[in-house]
Amino acid sequence: MGRKLVSIVVVLVLLGVGLLSPAAAQGVTWKGEYYNNSFLLDQAQLVRQDGAIAFDWGTGSPAPGVNADGFTVRWSADPYFPAGTYRFWALADDEIRVNVGYAFQPQINTFGSPKIGQILSADVTLTEGVHHIQVDYREANGNAYAFVTWANLATNPTGPNFPQPQTSAGVSTGPWTAQYFANPTLSGTPVLIQSEASPTHNWGEGSPLSSIPADNFSARWTSVQTLDAGTYQISVKVDDGVRVFVNGVALINQWGPANAAVYNATVTLPAGQHNFMVEYFEGTGNALIEFNLTRQGQTVVVNPPAPPVNAVTTGVVTAGRLNVRAAPDASATILLKINQNAVYPVIAANADRSWYQINVNGTLGWVFARYFNVSNAQAVPTTGTGTVTQPPANTGYSVVTAVTLNVRGTPSTTGAILTKMTPGSTAAVVGRTANSAWWQVTYQGVTGWVSARFASLQTGADISRIPVTG
Repeated sequence: MGRKLVSIVVVLVLLGVGLLSPAAAQGVTWKGEYYNNSFLLDQAQLVRQDGAIAFDWGTGSPAPGVNADGFTVRWSADPYFPAGTYRFWALADDEIRVNVGYAFQPQINTFGSPKIGQILSADVTLTEGVHHIQVDYREANGNAYAFVTWANLATNPTGPNFPQPQTSAGVSTGPWTAQYFANPTLSGTPVLIQSEASPTHNWGEGSPLSSIPADNFSARWTSVQTLDAGTYQISVKVDDGVRVFVNGVALINQWGPANAAVYNATVTLPAGQHNFMVEYFEGTGNALIEFNLTRQGQTVVVNPPAPPVNAVTTGVVTAGRLNVRAAPDASATILLKINQNAVYPVIAANADRSWYQINVNGTLGWVFARYFNVSNAQAVPTTGTGTVTQPPANTGYSVVTAVTLNVRGTPSTTGAILTKMTPGSTAAVVGRTANSAWWQVTYQGVTGWVSARFASLQTGADISRIPVTG
């Protein structure tokens, strides 16, 4: 009897049967690659083995040398699965992407559309054997946590046993539109207009831009912040002058020389969206501004990766057909056309409120105010006379075209033609559509979209490293 048992064991060993244990989420060895950038690019700052994807870093860093904010992680593993249907769960702050078996589309994906604090799931049917799993994670700022697990549906799982992460204030907010002036009085046309994560900067004895003097310059930041109901504290450390407005009310007004002075104000706000404006001037010496918004002692996250949308203030098209232009100018490039009676969120107005900047399904552009009726127009912040640009980060990849190719304002054959690529020319890739049918590129200073059918991505490029931007 014992001899027969030994023979069976030998056969099992030779066949490899029973040597691979069923995959359990806690017990898989993950290769973790930690990057000090938002796009999983360049060389990883840290590569290590992680026993589980179950991290709550709070406002700290995953490890020495890794940023506390603005970092990404890629975990990969190749566990063995018995045949069956498995439910995968993920929970993250800020964004997470789970891909099982090299799927063309990740089964769970919140990149570009964060679902902070929400437990997401997807069911995947797997054959018996080893299957590759890749989990990508992106942290913007504030709290950071990531949890991934799975279970075979044949076991009647009740759900993931994720701990409850500590959260800040549970708010969703928008980025800031920054305007820089080559004078200390916010006068005239801004030298530079761009989207920024925060008004916080420390230029030392320098300046924001080579065309702006190191002394006697000014800046203005505007944003629509979505907040929970509560009492908020605004704290600004500044050298030199600063003014802070919330919904048009000046809460801090210290427009004079200062040496790293700290000013505070409190405001009680109902739940919803609120207009913030921070104005700053630099006299001489060091240039510094640190802006903090807190609620009940907790830091409010002020930089998600979503485009600025003001849902409180909207406008309706009164013309039969209205051009949406790249700048508040009748000669500016037409990005697209919108129809009468259509309603869109209003982002900003130019200085004399003759033009409004609106969001048309993710495309930012300008419309002539005469043909666009805005509700609560006085609540719309002004942004000077320039266009707000949000240049995406270069991925390091490029495309080449063998034909004359249109660069369009939107990823569609009906999108406005911004410029044309000549045959044999290349363009830097900064994004893509979810189905990779269109590349977002920068070509001769113009950022737009080209059809992947006629623009060949460089050999060896990893599409998963190109962010979905449209």
